[in-house]
Amino acid sequence: MRLGVIADIHGNLPALEAVLAKLDAISVDRLINLGDCASGPLWPAETVALLRSRDMSHVRGNHDRVLGAASPEGLGTSDSYAWRALDPEARNWLAGLPVEAVVEGVLCFHASPGDDEAYLMEEVHDGHLVPSPIATIEQRLGGRAAALMLCGHSHLPRAARLSSGTIVLNPGSVGNPAYHDTNPAHVSESGMPHARFAVVTLGKEIAIEHHLAVYDWELAAERAESNGRADWAHALRTGTA
Repeated sequence: MRLGVIADIHGNLPALEAVLAKLDAISVDRLINLGDCASGPLWPAETVALLRSRDMSHVRGNHDRVLGAASPEGLGTSDSYAWRALDPEARNWLAGLPVEAVVEGVLCFHASPGDDEAYLMEEVHDGHLVPSPIATIEQRLGGRAAALMLCGHSHLPRAARLSSGTIVLNPGSVGNPAYHDTNPAHVSESGMPHARFAVVTLGKEIAIEHHLAVYDWELAAERAESNGRADWAHALRTGTA
């Protein structure tokens, strides 16, 4: 059984199209989307339409949840843009996605169990996300058990093997390779403009492949600039914040 794993698309339609084309060529058995589908100054509506047209399992990200708000008032700039670009049905679909899913025995969630905004595999140090110790990851999981767990949220491709033998995997971000965040202030930087995804082969041993897909990131950067987001344009071109 081979799983195609994607996360953190953030409305980047050409990046998603490139990743899905790669996954179709690989011929995976199941597709899993770990959330944060639309938020950002790119192509929210078109991205959601493409996701809904494909047969895949989804979990809800923190930005998907936020887009279920009754109005865009009080939302952040990226969420507000996406809210206005999406129709009510699309917003309701995003907000109604499951918080967790079990697919082929694999436990899937966006960030951490019970908290869609808490990093699982990273922590902030000197303004940057750095890998967390294995013991810290285990503590954050709060006793949840599965041979394989899938998460996103940090936009950083990473895998860790816990003392129990459990593997935790973050495929990285399809559509947003770097960002600034607050509370505390920090950046997440993949260092590359490529679209990220992972392929997992389930068997007696679990095999993981991290992939970087080339797509037209200049097109995405120009779209961000046309919508007044020079910060996104820089991140899309460089993978740095």
